[in-house]
Amino acid sequence: MMQLKTQTIQDSMIKSGKIRLRFIILFWAFVLTQLITAQTPSELKAKLPQITGWSLDSNVETFDPNNLYERINGAAEGFLLYNFKELTAFVYNKINGGDDEYITIQVYRHATPNDAFGVYAAERPSESNFSNIGAEGYQEGSMLNFFVDCLYVKMESPASSDEVTKTIEQIARKFGDQVNPAAKFPANLRYFPTENKIPHSEQYIPSGFLGHEFLNQAFVTGYNASGKKYQMFIIDAGTTAEAKTVLEKYYQFTKQTSKLREGRLTIKDRYNGNLECQWKGQYIWGIINEKDAPVKADNVLKEVEKKF
Repeated sequence: MMQLKTQTIQDSMIKSGKIRLRFIILFWAFVLTQLITAQTPSELKAKLPQITGWSLDSNVETFDPNNLYERINGAAEGFLLYNFKELTAFVYNKINGGDDEYITIQVYRHATPNDAFGVYAAERPSESNFSNIGAEGYQEGSMLNFFVDCLYVKMESPASSDEVTKTIEQIARKFGDQVNPAAKFPANLRYFPTENKIPHSEQYIPSGFLGHEFLNQAFVTGYNASGKKYQMFIIDAGTTAEAKTVLEKYYQFTKQTSKLREGRLTIKDRYNGNLECQWKGQYIWGIINEKDAPVKADNVLKEVEKKF
């Protein structure tokens, strides 16, 4: 009896130790994440490079969700949708340059890399001079935008000389490398099929996807098959239980009569047409407007499943 009791105590201690170890690992993972993603104005300024012939203005402006409209009146709501946290604005002035020879840098910090990508993608043109600055950027004359981790960076100058244009690219590339030299797109984008995909069509919708308040955190990509366009989406609900909750709400809204279960689904949405979908674990994915496109929904949906 004593031996059994001792063994029980030992098992309890081992289990308790494992729980503590797991907590410690999660705690430090959280701390490290905060250290990596936290970007105060002084930290951001320290990452900006020194450029010969240019000086970084000592005046630094900051804006939060409450006063962002003062800087970008009319556009603030779009940034707030993507969990905007803080804007830090810097200026480079050309030494002994003209009145228009300066470069403004607006660094928008968002809650997550998904949000930073989302607002970047919302403003990104379908065609431009794209580059690998940060995770991705594009430049049109003396205007350059890119995203890296939780940051969406917008740079521009009223001057349009070759020197100014090259200086903007130089600052952007060095700053992006200082923040994260291995910056990447959101991981969930890698699950989309590559065949027929429209370049630079990826989007992230943080809330209200397809006009439904229960469809959130959706990644969307455009496709073109023989001139017929359609879209695919992937929703990462976080857990299987949450994915089920999302679909239950969708079933209730659309008055579906079929039984909800993991696997292949067809949701008849009177506002968005029939959605050919699939559910597996924490993921829900599907096709929109593929009716006239020369693709087979089953094949496309299975291709996504193979990548999970």
